[in-house]
Amino acid sequence: RQAFEDFVQEYGERAFQFAYRLCGREDEASDLVQEALRRVLSEWHRYDPSRSLSSWYFTILRHLFLDGRKRHEFRKVVSHEWSAANGGVSGTHYMELLPQRADAVLDRLEREETAMLVRRTLRRLNCEHRAVLTLCGMGGLKYREVAEVLDVPMGTVRSRFSRAKTAFRCRFARVVAEFDVVIGGLAVI
Repeated sequence: RQAFEDFVQEYGERAFQFAYRLCGREDEASDLVQEALRRVLSEWHRYDPSRSLSSWYFTILRHLFLDGRKRHEFRKVVSHEWSAANGGVSGTHYMELLPQRADAVLDRLEREETAMLVRRTLRRLNCEHRAVLTLCGMGGLKYREVAEVLDVPMGTVRSRFSRAKTAFRCRFARVVAEFDVVIGGLAVI
């Protein structure tokens, strides 16, 4: 139980940020994190300690996102109120285990103009580019860990990351230009 709670404390915020950047919606990201935590807990006996725990968790989270996209809806989500007792941690809800900073991070990002532009840009990138940028560039994972999460060779991660950064720069410039036009139009009004 303690190992699981420590894991949630350490990776909860990064998982939420990763999920949010993949799907772009707070409620959907929260559901993804919840379901991934439930799966980690229910499959804890299958965890291979020779592998990175964070890679295993982020792989589960990414697969949940991709599976949901394939179905165009999330049918297997866990409520914020779902008791952790159902998964083996008695008397606690999973949301109580997650760091409360996730909401503060989201609030801060929404107040900052630059963060809003980054989110718009990320949404316009394909899923492959969003995933590698979020894991490598924003999530702080090493290429080796990202390769495990994405289930691709490390060289593929490097080339995807390079292409994703280039695509991001091009789209970011367009998003900023669009934003300037909108803001300029509002200033005239």
